[in-house]
Amino acid sequence: MRIFLSVQHLGSFLVYEPVIRGLAARGHHIHLAVSRTESLGWEKTLDAVLADHPLISWTRLSPSPTTSAFWFELARTIRLWADYLRYFDASYDAAPKLRSRAEERVPPMLVRLSRGMFSGAPRRRRLLTVLRTIERALPTVSEIRQQLREYGPDIVLITPLVYLGSWQFEILRAAKAEGFRTVFSVGSWDHLSSKALIRDVPLRVFVWNETQKDEAVRLHGVPADQVVVTGAQCYDQWFGRVPVRTREQFCQHVGLPSDRPFVLYVCSALFWGSPVEAEFVCRWMRSLRESEFPELRTAAILIRPHPARMEEWKAIDLSRFEHVALYGANPTDAASKEDYFESLHYSSAVVGLNTSAFLEAAIVDRPVHTILAPEFSDNQQGTLHFHYLLKVGGGMLRTSTSFAEHHAQLATSLDSSRHVSINQQFVREFIRPHGLERPATPVLCDALEAITALPRPSPERIPWHLVLVRWATYPVFLVLWRVYGAELFRDDWRRTDREHQERLEAHERERQARERAAEDTKRDRERRRADKVAARESAVSAAEAQRQKVQAQKARRREAKSREKAARDRQRRRADLRARLVHRAKGLLGSRHGGDGPQT
Repeated sequence: MRIFLSVQHLGSFLVYEPVIRGLAARGHHIHLAVSRTESLGWEKTLDAVLADHPLISWTRLSPSPTTSAFWFELARTIRLWADYLRYFDASYDAAPKLRSRAEERVPPMLVRLSRGMFSGAPRRRRLLTVLRTIERALPTVSEIRQQLREYGPDIVLITPLVYLGSWQFEILRAAKAEGFRTVFSVGSWDHLSSKALIRDVPLRVFVWNETQKDEAVRLHGVPADQVVVTGAQCYDQWFGRVPVRTREQFCQHVGLPSDRPFVLYVCSALFWGSPVEAEFVCRWMRSLRESEFPELRTAAILIRPHPARMEEWKAIDLSRFEHVALYGANPTDAASKEDYFESLHYSSAVVGLNTSAFLEAAIVDRPVHTILAPEFSDNQQGTLHFHYLLKVGGGMLRTSTSFAEHHAQLATSLDSSRHVSINQQFVREFIRPHGLERPATPVLCDALEAITALPRPSPERIPWHLVLVRWATYPVFLVLWRVYGAELFRDDWRRTDREHQERLEAHERERQARERAAEDTKRDRERRRADKVAARESAVSAAEAQRQKVQAQKARRREAKSREKAARDRQRRRADLRARLVHRAKGLLGSRHGGDGPQT
């Protein structure tokens, strides 16, 4: 079997590494098409897989065509606009940040149209129908079709597909136009609820669990019989794993004492513009050190920073906290994965805001806690996938609305005698729906192999009436392109309007101000520490001088007493000598007088 695997970046490749290795071990050929690499160390994983399996090849697939750039840019803008309109649905009323995030990718004039002329639900539905019709009328990208024809795959597998503005929709359209079997495999637990709409429905959609199947059907309109539940293959590596090092060795490695439990704080990839999580972590640690529970005041703390948010920790001084370590890298190779697993395995509890590390902590069966902080509500209650942690399988996340409530929960988790697991049912339903003992990777590999038994679909042609729509609207879009330029057809990753630039500049000023404040605080703390050291040294010097002075005084007193004693001894000896001399003199005189007296 020949599989053409499209990933937007190498991070998605890492998610499917076990599947790729499993398929290669079964003798299947996999060709990996990547649009861009990452700066988080993913390349090491790709190099290791390529070295182990000669049946795997890869190439860079540029998302920017040369022969149909106009249509490509138009299609992307239409998709971004449609994805923005998606978030006006009632199911997203409690998730305004998802709408505002999508809005940042849409030209301002289209935002104004959406809020004005198309503000009502019926008009938005009609607009979405028009946008979908225009999108279907646009030509496919010839460069992608050519690459697909050259490889001749049995299956075109695409992940994650649903990023806002993703060019992978063009790969799906090209594959369907060529008549290849197409599969979209969900890359993460939040992709179907917080990203883009599935447009052209592939032959099969692979999801983790029944929750995601419901999302695919309800939110994206995928027919239920085309959705296959496979489980979350990316988490197979954490099941049944045992640590390499002892707890003492691990604690020594990360710089924590091994004579007490430690709490693992796992950082999150928050929405752009969210408060700095590192500052929240410092407040959280201060609250623990001031807690009424003595076990929290003395517990060790291990912080794993998010690999994409390392910069915010540069301005944080953790030296004022005892028994705290900042440690951890992106788990891309065997050593970093072992570090990550042992961080979870040896911890007594895991704390964070909203991160996929919660799922891995549940697999390792550690108590998972979060604080519903108001400043992070967009990242927690303001997302659909966060609520799955509270509902699926009875829930696995322990939530609190205050530090005091959180301390009571955390103290219970640190008491091993009171530990009660609530993770198993969640893991069974959300991560391994086919059974806790059945890995998801072979299930997904079997599902892919089964697709080759399906008849190859007929190539999809653009109907003639849609071709007429394309050329009827072409002059309009061409004029708009000439007038607005990049304002209408912009790139994937930044906005050019003044309002957004002002927000970027304000965000940068705030970041710099925080760094300056942190540096000032750090300098003040170092100055106070230096003053304390100087005062301590001065006090020690004064005490030493006083001690020496007292000793000198004692020495002088001893010397004076010694001189006085010596003088008294001399006086006594003189007196004794005088007394002996006087006594002897008297004796001599007495004897002389006795010898010269008269005789009778």
